[in-house]
Amino acid sequence: MASHPTGADSAGSAAPNYAARNRRREETRERILVNAADFFYRRGILSVSMDDVAAHVGVTKPTLYAHFESREALVGAALNTVEESHFQWFERRLAEFVEQGVVAVIAPFDVLDLWFGSSVFRGCAYQNASVEVGSAMPHAQVAVLRHKDRTRKWLHDLAAESGVPPERCETISAQFMLLMEGAIITAFIESDDQAAVRAREAAEVLLEKVLETASTG
Repeated sequence: MASHPTGADSAGSAAPNYAARNRRREETRERILVNAADFFYRRGILSVSMDDVAAHVGVTKPTLYAHFESREALVGAALNTVEESHFQWFERRLAEFVEQGVVAVIAPFDVLDLWFGSSVFRGCAYQNASVEVGSAMPHAQVAVLRHKDRTRKWLHDLAAESGVPPERCETISAQFMLLMEGAIITAFIESDDQAAVRAREAAEVLLEKVLETASTG
């Protein structure tokens, strides 16, 4: 007996098509995000329109808007994409320095030095976004604040790993966060190739004082 058009055979053959369609959609979304994030970083958010993004990525405007209802939504999503790739790269490089004997909470400054000396460095995407659009793009501002909070917690964990007493981890992570932020701005605005080195020196002084106090307290 022939299968009914709406029976199991029909459903089974159609399912892979839906899966392939969803996969293509996700691949397109990912391609848009990766390329848009790089485009915004190199060109600036306000100078890039949705038309520019569509042409840069190689998709139609209807396709772009099917994935992101506005430029604000795209910027927020792109910043979230940058965050994941940023942390993955940062943690890989940090692990390399730690393996060489660098104290974990000091190693971020060595990674900054690598980043500042690279050809792709154009400041911090989150600092840039905050300066460019601020609260005018709530999606972007949420991504910025989430990134800063995640970085501060990451430094907190590194401080604990480096022997900083629990009651001092929050303070030292906030101080190191300020040093990192200042180094990034200085390296970008002033093209100062020693910004990370000087920030590292200051971080070492702070860490030494905390550890010394802990050992004698």
